[in-house]
Amino acid sequence: MDKFWIVTLFHFQPPENERVFLETEAIEKYSALGVEEFSLTEAEVDEILGARAYSGGDIPETVIDEVEDTVLGRPANYRIFFDNADKAEEFLAFCKKQILAEVQLEEQATQDWNAEWKKHYAPIEINEKFEIIPSWMVDHPSRTERKLFINPGMGFGTGSHETTFLCLKLLTENCPQTFESVLDFGSGSGILGLASLKIDPSAKIDFYDIDPEANKNCYQNAELNELQDLAFRLLLPEVRESLNPSYDLVFANILESILLMEKKYLTRVTKPGGHLILSGLLRPQVPGIIEAYTKLGMILQRQLEKGDWAALYFVKE
Repeated sequence: MDKFWIVTLFHFQPPENERVFLETEAIEKYSALGVEEFSLTEAEVDEILGARAYSGGDIPETVIDEVEDTVLGRPANYRIFFDNADKAEEFLAFCKKQILAEVQLEEQATQDWNAEWKKHYAPIEINEKFEIIPSWMVDHPSRTERKLFINPGMGFGTGSHETTFLCLKLLTENCPQTFESVLDFGSGSGILGLASLKIDPSAKIDFYDIDPEANKNCYQNAELNELQDLAFRLLLPEVRESLNPSYDLVFANILESILLMEKKYLTRVTKPGGHLILSGLLRPQVPGIIEAYTKLGMILQRQLEKGDWAALYFVKE
């Protein structure tokens, strides 16, 4: 394509369910390429940092907290990307009717696309054990024990979202570091299952997703990390019966409604003594999920929170 189009919503602060609805409509109904949220401009970040300079070194946590405190509670801006002018115009009209926010449509040349998209991705250090790195930063000098390269497919996990970060933190800090079998349920980019393979290359991983494009992105990421010859399967709903009867470790980083709908299944396929990591949860949704899963024999071991999001680590009785 020679051009692409961006619909921007300014100072938009919807309830979480409305935000999810908007993003789903943009991608599924209007064929958007992706959605980007930002609260601070570069000028505002520079104003917070003032004369302080870090020359590529680590920014102190106190300064990061200062930036987060500035962002907390303020309306965000959303940019939705399109490769079709008509779809962008249709989505713009939809927003003007449905969304209480200032809306703008702009056109940009394709030559700016990669720079525009890539500048919003950076390496994410989970802890001293693991780091997620964008695929084009192959020379990044990682300091962690392991690193995983991810190509950010549209709508699939990159580690930048709080829920993915929390799942990886629980994986590396709480789970055993050897496992015979793993289920990545709602796998998207495959980041959680692939991280498990990085930790234990002998593990057998099942990636399960409803979207064939997710499985394509997952396989690309396996190739990026030279994991394509290890034991894993990419499964869609039509072959759900091919999933194993039980797994040592199960991930489900999906919506609360799906976690509740699939609670009996996810509990059943977790082996006795096995491990279950759930996320995709907003903080107010946590008590209901804990209650639902503990009634089915899961024992909560740890609860982690980051921003508005939470992740839960269970062991099966």
